[in-house]
Amino acid sequence: MAAAVPTVSVPLSNSKFFNWIKAALAVFYTKEEIEPVVTDEVKDFQQNCLHSISSSNSLPAGSTCSNCCTENLIVCPTNRLCNAKRGKCSYHKNAASQYRPSGCPNKICHNLKSEIQSAHRYHGPSYKNTDATKWCSNAWEIAKCYLPPDGYKDVSSAGDTDFNGIISVIINHKGFEAKIKDDLSKKNNIFEKGRDVGKAVRHSPNLEVEDTDLTQYFTILNNILTDPGFVAMNKSPNNAIQKLAKLQSDDLIIGKDIVRKVLDDVGKSIQEQIRNEMVEYKQKTEERKLELITEINLKVKEIEEKGNVSLAQLNGAVKSSIDAFEAKVKESIQEIDKQIRKGKETLESVANKEKENAIKEIQKAAEKCKTILQLYKPT
Repeated sequence: MAAAVPTVSVPLSNSKFFNWIKAALAVFYTKEEIEPVVTDEVKDFQQNCLHSISSSNSLPAGSTCSNCCTENLIVCPTNRLCNAKRGKCSYHKNAASQYRPSGCPNKICHNLKSEIQSAHRYHGPSYKNTDATKWCSNAWEIAKCYLPPDGYKDVSSAGDTDFNGIISVIINHKGFEAKIKDDLSKKNNIFEKGRDVGKAVRHSPNLEVEDTDLTQYFTILNNILTDPGFVAMNKSPNNAIQKLAKLQSDDLIIGKDIVRKVLDDVGKSIQEQIRNEMVEYKQKTEERKLELITEINLKVKEIEEKGNVSLAQLNGAVKSSIDAFEAKVKESIQEIDKQIRKGKETLESVANKEKENAIKEIQKAAEKCKTILQLYKPT
């Protein structure tokens, strides 16, 4: 029997939900600022590695390889990636994807893999994310080795990668530790805290943020943007610090495309959670959140022709969306009640019919008993 599904709560406080919108926008602007810095650092790492490999192996300048797939470079078995059972491995699944003990025939890919592993803070690159045939042509395929192990296989650029992934590259790639002022080797460094902010916003159970939490989120994200090392690396500032300040004081004018992108990104994250969530009531919660995101997107679309959206307009759209959403929830609850009542009536009707049939059967049995007793009645 399936477990009862708890009632799914919806945002009842406009201010808390609006806080969540502001927090999501703050994360977006922070990602927008740090994304090009991370992209440049990864490209420099790629080019430096290829130059070093070519020099060390007497290869012509600019030598590359696109023939080795990731499986060719990973020894079998490798913990958390492949596990050969009964002589079969689901990772190295055919002749073309077998591990090559002799290494890359062009002397590049296995050496590049060694560089990638050495540059990983915990020496555990996420090889399941990456396509080694593109290491020489797309630096972000190398960056994907420093992302969390799940959910990033299909991203092809920093723009496709979420805030959590971008921050993870900074934390896991040792190339950043000599440039960032804060100590990236310690727990609770500013980027670890920033990653926690991103997770808290994306996975907020009811899409709400308390006032005190919002203030803390802004402080943490500002600490990232003002780190002296990061400021020195940031060659093309996007004024994220000023945007966060105006966002915090409700003075920021927001491009409509940004609002839609933030909501779409969160919507995609929620859809991914729904696909991965096995517990029924949690699925229902995520589905309700996705409905609300969709509703707000529709309201934002209604004011698109104005080009930009003020926080006041966005707040109005949020309030309107919540009202519409709560009306939908109320309507669905009424429909559920109606179905329950109908179900009860059906059960009562069935029960009455069963009761009548049972009485008839008992009466028939009683008549039979009477007949039998009559047969054995003494004369």
